Amino acid sequence: MTAKKKHWWEIMPLVSALLLILSFPPWNREYLAWISLLPLFFYCREQVSYRKSLWGGFSTGLVFFLYLYAYMALSVNFVLPRYVGVLVVAASAFYSALFYGLFSLFLFFLLRNTGTTLSCLAAPAAWVLLEYLRSLGFLGHTGGFLGYSQSYNPLLQCIALYGYWGLPFLMVLFQAIFFFAWRSFREGNKKTAVKTAALPLLLFIAMLGSGVYFPSLFPVEKNDRVLRIALVQGNIPQENILDPSMTADNFLKYLELSRKADALYAPLDLIVWPETVFSLSVQQNYPAAEKEIAALAEESGASILYGAMYEDRSRGEVFNSILLHESTRGFGQEKQRTDKIRLVPFAEYFPLPGILNSIWEMDLSLGTYTAGAAPRTFKLGDFEFGGIVCFESYFPRPALSIPQKGGEHIFVLSNDAWFLDSSGLEQHARAAAVRALETGLGVTQVANTGYTISFDYTGREILKLPVLREGVALLESEMPRRRTLYCLWGDYFLFICFMLLVVAFLKLLFSRRC
Repeated sequence: MTAKKKHWWEIMPLVSALLLILSFPPWNREYLAWISLLPLFFYCREQVSYRKSLWGGFSTGLVFFLYLYAYMALSVNFVLPRYVGVLVVAASAFYSALFYGLFSLFLFFLLRNTGTTLSCLAAPAAWVLLEYLRSLGFLGHTGGFLGYSQSYNPLLQCIALYGYWGLPFLMVLFQAIFFFAWRSFREGNKKTAVKTAALPLLLFIAMLGSGVYFPSLFPVEKNDRVLRIALVQGNIPQENILDPSMTADNFLKYLELSRKADALYAPLDLIVWPETVFSLSVQQNYPAAEKEIAALAEESGASILYGAMYEDRSRGEVFNSILLHESTRGFGQEKQRTDKIRLVPFAEYFPLPGILNSIWEMDLSLGTYTAGAAPRTFKLGDFEFGGIVCFESYFPRPALSIPQKGGEHIFVLSNDAWFLDSSGLEQHARAAAVRALETGLGVTQVANTGYTISFDYTGREILKLPVLREGVALLESEMPRRRTLYCLWGDYFLFICFMLLVVAFLKLLFSRRC
């Protein structure tokens, strides 16, 4: 290889990173995600050292995630010195980039030791399992998952059949087919190139066609009546939320907007507020708040679903919760409640919060929330629904439990004021659309500064409020829903990917012994 050609291949990881960056908000050139890993395939093919392949993949991931996660620093800057925000972004990007490095390391060995057809299938299987592993554990996060680059289009219907995992499998399979066919063609054998692409291409077409077609056959159920639900977006800046002197004003703003919604849209069945509107600060500095919620429910005849910090004083635990004050219940009566299970690492949960909070002087404590034991659904007459809190909507499992428990709609309560007007807001909203496709339920996100947005069971956007503006919106719906294969079988597609990798490993082991 000439020096000039070698230099060209060295920049391939950066080309992959650039394509990935352009695929995600705010650029939204989502079609580029379908070719974003091709430069990395070519790079790994040219390397003679597995270390170089590992470094190439890691470099791709590091550049991509440093850009994508930059919005995280905005939230940290509200409570900690700016350098801590930089460290958080760098550490998060480094951790996520490791999985890109592992993928390119896998590619290095795959391209040299297995048959072409098996390689075409093993590469996307490895990608899917690495994304899954990245979502696990204390540091697990799904931001920047390849499939989250895609907004609403017919191809996304495959999520109802395969779960989210089928989408990145198809995206990487498409690139693997192109790469292996190109490699055979470059080696001078056109017939081999056709044979190389034929079987994987047929599988790709069959999977994509089935994923688009069969979900349209799933039976759709509806409620007997139209539900009228008001969504309230207060647009309270995060610095005001953190200021104890603004506590009463912040809470009263939600009461005011809710009465405005009632005046505009009555009769209402439900009024929905975002995450932690009823905070511990509200409970301490505005003791009448709970009575005001009860009065609002009585005046409007609508139940109130709201985010709250729920304190179990007998056990000394605080939960990030969703509460339902039913219009038929008076002040002081027990409320239906569900607690956030998937907590944000460090900010909401840390194994040794005392050590964490001793490092910096702050007006709030980090890592002191308790995770909920199990998700619960809410019942409002004959309407049953579920709620998840903020960060949880990035993960399949909390949402999946809701239709399995009989829920007919999902509400995501969030406070994205931490992220100002960054790309983090749109990234979060896209995750809600994926949850709608997976579960077959409508998903409505209500966020303090936006996006307050609702998706039907096909992932189609049906309403949205502008970000960084106060407002109210009316969701009128019979709550149409469908039973997806993902709801019935869960993460079965992960098992298929695992078996593909087992076959590839056995083939590699057998070929070495021979």
